[in-house]
Amino acid sequence: MKEPDLWGALVIILLTIYLSTLTVVDKNSFGFFVGPLAFIHRMSLIGGFWIAIVTPIYYLLKHHRPNRIKALIRIHLFGNLIAFMLISIHFTFWITTVSFIGTGLALFVSVFILVVTGLLQRFTTLSSRRPIRFLHVSTTTAFYLILAIHILAHMVHL
Repeated sequence: MKEPDLWGALVIILLTIYLSTLTVVDKNSFGFFVGPLAFIHRMSLIGGFWIAIVTPIYYLLKHHRPNRIKALIRIHLFGNLIAFMLISIHFTFWITTVSFIGTGLALFVSVFILVVTGLLQRFTTLSSRRPIRFLHVSTTTAFYLILAIHILAHMVHL
């Protein structure tokens, strides 16, 4: 527990739980509009696009800049945890207001699995992380497919 990144990750996870609960208890916390979109929707756009755009950049840079791997891992870890927080707030808002969430549930589950497997890879001392890495990489692929379907489904409904 001397790992400062672990403590930072735990703080972000606790903040995610708190803000997601606040969203359920008080819909007005994040339900206001900023321009034509609700703030809650903008949060999910920022979180989703962060993961979708920064993850491939991280993957490329970690192979082309191995001397910067520690900084890259921290950006990947904390950026994706904050993106997960934004997505979680959005998800908890919508799960309590609409009766059908469809691709949103699948997308949230994929991001949740990415976060859990990413944390396990980063903070566990398992002798073999290969199964966790396989699940993490596979879920990343699923994330992109589900995200594309989610965006297309919402474009049709607009």
